[in-house]
Parts: sequence; structure tokens; C-alpha cells
Amino acid sequence: MLTVLALALALALQDPAPFQHENTTLNLKQFAEKLHAALTAGDTATALALTNSVLPDEATAKKGLKDDVDPAFLKQAMDFYAKMLPADPAARTKLFTSDPAATEVQVYASTTEDLQKYEKGSVAFAQFPGGAKKLADAVLRPGMTYYEVTNVKPGEKYGMKFHLFYWTGERWSMLGPIWRALPK
Repeated sequence: MLTVLALALALALQDPAPFQHENTTLNLKQFAEKLHAALTAGDTATALALTNSVLPDEATAKKGLKDDVDPAFLKQAMDFYAKMLPADPAARTKLFTSDPAATEVQVYASTTEDLQKYEKGSVAFAQFPGGAKKLADAVLRPGMTYYEVTNVKPGEKYGMKFHLFYWTGERWSMLGPIWRALPK
């Protein structure tokens, strides 16, 4: 009995179970579902670990951007993240908050080239904001696939959308609405 209690205590004190990032749309969907479940349950430790796992630093952001991205834009993007991302861990967990009833996760994929075309009727046009097209024209990595993740209430069409997830080669990351960092 004492061994079982010690094991339970050890498990309770461990960091939240890590998420195994894999380069599949299903895995990104599972990531978003796990994050939403943690947020809804008030599991801030898991929510923070998951949130931190997709936030870009300069090296990660470069993996989603053209090789010859203007250093001035990269600096603006990093400044944007510095302002957008709360330093307080409890506040950072709220970056991906959506309606607790929005339990259905939808994932939409589009390549840089499809975002550049932005044709009516395409996934790019229907699911990605116009700012994503501007980024595709200016700074997104050619040949890459980007994803919009949406939490919706079952049966509803619209919900909370999170922008520009991409595979870094090792894990998921997201650029978010960095079109706001583009020069006007």
C-alpha cells in the first residue's frame, strides 16, 4: 500500500505527460484536443507545457519562413511575439482558450503556393485569413504546408481559430497572426 501511495505521489509531482509530436494532420488535431481538454479541466501544468511546445523562438520561426527572409522582418516578428506572449505562465496558458463547449477540433491545411493563389472556393480562401496570403507572398517558406486549427461547438461552423501551425522537422510550431508584423 505504501508503495502504491509513493508511486501515485511521484506521478502527481512529475511534469505533465509530454505530447509526442508527429508530422500528421491527425497528430496536430490530437494536440489541439489535448490542449483544449487541459484548459477546460483547469490543468494549467499540462496546458502550459503544451502551449510552450508550439511557441516559436527565432530558430523555430525561421523554419516556417523563407531562407532569405529579411532580418528586419524577423526582428519585427520576434518583437511581435515578445509583446503578444505573456511572461506570466498562468496568463500564457490562456493563449489557446476557447469556449469549453467547443470540443470539436477542425484542422485545415494549405501550402504556401495555394495561399499565394488564394482562389475562391479553395481551402486557403475559405479557412485562412487574408493576412496569411500576404505572408505567403512575402515571407512564408515555399513548398511548406500551414494549418489553421479551429475549436467549434459540435454542429457549428465557426469557432475560435488559431493561425499558421507548421511542422519544423521536429515538432509543431505556429506563427500565429504575424502578418501584423509586416510593414504597412
